[in-house]
Amino acid sequence: MKRFIIVFLLCLSTAANAQFNEEGNLYYEETITAEGVSQEQIKEKLHEWLLAEFDQKNIKASKNTETEMIVDINSEINIKQGESSTTTDLYFGILSNFKDDQYKIQISHLDVGPTQTPVKINFPDFESFKTEMQETVNRLSGDAKAKNQAILDDKEKIKDIYQRGLQNHENMLASVKAYISGLVERLKKTIK
Repeated sequence: MKRFIIVFLLCLSTAANAQFNEEGNLYYEETITAEGVSQEQIKEKLHEWLLAEFDQKNIKASKNTETEMIVDINSEINIKQGESSTTTDLYFGILSNFKDDQYKIQISHLDVGPTQTPVKINFPDFESFKTEMQETVNRLSGDAKAKNQAILDDKEKIKDIYQRGLQNHENMLASVKAYISGLVERLKKTIK
């Protein structure tokens, strides 16, 4: 069921730059002009922004050169589920290429939750959902298998579970896109 955590696209300011790759995974990309700011200043401001935006223990740099910085981030987002909301982990990578007056920001490998499920555009259709659920139940044994099989065999229950999953998917995608939008706007205010 972990593959089914996804959400509906919203018309946010990131909509023009938030995209889905060929696997249907969400990513964000934008080239930003910072007039009069040198390559070295962009790199310094990006580094300052990272330290101000995230707890240092949640930042893992994997590449840091004169023209490029790649970091892996672990953060948290709130996702609405029914009448309440829940906080869950959000994992992603930030790639930044910079040169005088310009930098490119790419946010990719967006994964949510403890299972680090990729943020995808599509929630499966009902039949695919049931098939995948059946595969999961088939791996169970004993009472757990019997109880879950009974749920799968109850047409009304499985339809309700599917509808809730679809709504949760839409809420999760909206939350992730809103998070990215805010993140990029804060970065733009820092590097100007």
